[in-house]
Amino acid sequence: MADENDDVLYDYPGGKAKSKVWLFFAFKKIKPGPPPKENLDMSKAYCRLCKKAYANKGNTTNFQFHLQHDHPHDSTGEMKKATKQPVQAKLSFAPPRLSSDRQAILDDALLKLLVGKVLPLSLVENKHFKTFVDLLDNRYKLPSRRDITRRLEKKKDEVKDKVRTDLETCDNVSITHDSWTSLKNESYETVTAHFIDNSWTLKTAVLGAMKVEGSHTAQNISTSLKKTQAEWNLKTPIATTDNAANERKAFELLNWTRFGCFGHRLNLVVKHALSVSEVAKVLGKGRKLVTFFHSSPSVSGELLKKQKLLLSEDVASHKLIMDVPTRWNSTLAMLKRLCELTPAVISLVTTSENTITKAAVTAIKNNAYNFEEHAIVEKLVSVLEPFQCATEILCAEKIPTMHKVLPVVIKLSKEVAANEDDPPVIRAVKSRMREELDKRTETEDVSLAACALNPYRKNFDFMPTMKAEAHDLLMKLALTTSVSFKQEMPEEVNNNEPVLPQMPDLAKGSESKPDLQALGHPSVPKKAKAADTEDWLDDVVCTGVTHEDPTDLVEAEVSRYLGTKVDPGQTVLGWWRDHEESFPRLSQLAKKYLCCQASSVSSERVFSLAGQVVSKKRCRMNPDLIDQTIFLNKNLESYW
Repeated sequence: MADENDDVLYDYPGGKAKSKVWLFFAFKKIKPGPPPKENLDMSKAYCRLCKKAYANKGNTTNFQFHLQHDHPHDSTGEMKKATKQPVQAKLSFAPPRLSSDRQAILDDALLKLLVGKVLPLSLVENKHFKTFVDLLDNRYKLPSRRDITRRLEKKKDEVKDKVRTDLETCDNVSITHDSWTSLKNESYETVTAHFIDNSWTLKTAVLGAMKVEGSHTAQNISTSLKKTQAEWNLKTPIATTDNAANERKAFELLNWTRFGCFGHRLNLVVKHALSVSEVAKVLGKGRKLVTFFHSSPSVSGELLKKQKLLLSEDVASHKLIMDVPTRWNSTLAMLKRLCELTPAVISLVTTSENTITKAAVTAIKNNAYNFEEHAIVEKLVSVLEPFQCATEILCAEKIPTMHKVLPVVIKLSKEVAANEDDPPVIRAVKSRMREELDKRTETEDVSLAACALNPYRKNFDFMPTMKAEAHDLLMKLALTTSVSFKQEMPEEVNNNEPVLPQMPDLAKGSESKPDLQALGHPSVPKKAKAADTEDWLDDVVCTGVTHEDPTDLVEAEVSRYLGTKVDPGQTVLGWWRDHEESFPRLSQLAKKYLCCQASSVSSERVFSLAGQVVSKKRCRMNPDLIDQTIFLNKNLESYW
């Protein structure tokens, strides 16, 4: 039963409250009698100044916030009267300052937000953002724009050091390179590095988006790449670039190994095939139809109603897609969507309801596919889908892709093989695809070596004609690879015969020692020296050291690798991680060739980010700031 006067407030019971806020907050009674703790409603506290109620959850933060914002002057005056202590008259309810560690954590999170979402640094000066941050935690003090700039510069140096340390620990690094022009009509180039670390993980780092003085000539590209090599202390890398003439010439000047982007090759193959006159006509009609629906919101709305009536729920809300001239896979997406929505389009023009104008009906009928054209489009989609799968496989970035080039070529060749059941148009398309694949898929040492270093495809069952060439290349590369480990013999071979012949081991009789090479172990030199033997006598006293021709060791290692049975279910890099010590030379080759990219898509992904950085509203950005933003954004996950 409540007290007879519900407006009466009672102090914190027992006088044990230490916080000064209890001078301004009190409680109501829920039971009659004196106001001990059990007779008060301790779940709510009421402000003595405005009677506003707050939940009492064991801390006084919400009470302090209320006094600071609602009664800054009244609470100060009341405090002076209540305390009667002149030394405590100037009490402030300002929130306590954050610890330095907490402030640093929040500052770092703010930098990640700005870099990760490519936001302008002026965000910290925006009044709405300041209000938002203040409501989250009014103890956090936003750094100024100048402080943000300095910290980002410092962070770039830290990330650079981490990337440089990783690159210096790897003997083999591959790169991708491409150039682009900003909205400000300035030339930039992008270099990405790819390498396999000591734990056999494929890692990627963007080395920057540097401004290039002048146009994208071969000489300018080669000069810039030399500077990049010197800055990052790179050994001569294997590069993957597009097939532009300036890129090819630049790497000829540098005398670096270069692999032409296979994604660009597939793009040229498909574009050449789609230039067949009958196909071009079908594509033209599809583009006109999509353009008409995109230009008429009312007709598009009626089409959406038909989709909901005729199509399944998962495709009922789909819209027609317009292709982009520079991306052939967008043409595939357009054709697939046209096939998907054809029933709704036909229903829209055959309905008796006057929902759209006669002009719209005529335009749709003129550009909609008839039965024969629809059959061609469906067949064309089935021919193009394998090329999309191949592009996705070869454009992956977090797993090795170079060893997949040759299998992808064989797979595509089978997909575009001649078929008598195909219409004449599709036969013409497949014929062009076969011609272009043969022309643009010359066997290169990089892709051949990478495929031979894939333990699951080393026997070339998918391409028997290349087996001998691949194994010979593997042997040739292994001979040029040197290793240094405890079991390896010194490179200098002593051709002089020892003074004393090596005596047989009488303790084992006539039993011969096992062939270590046949058992899969490198030859281990043994030096059996007596306790009183001196090094000075090594040239006349038999020490038991045996020397073998390095060629024999390499042949034995390659033979063991090719003869090793491989159990399925393990990744390529995982297999090499487990067998690195068994194949010291080949494991180095695996790190060198499996880190190479089959496409230059890594550089092109940087272009997409650059389009967000250098937008129409930010086209006057300083080139150094552009480089800093892209460098930190792309290396955020791995090196921040």
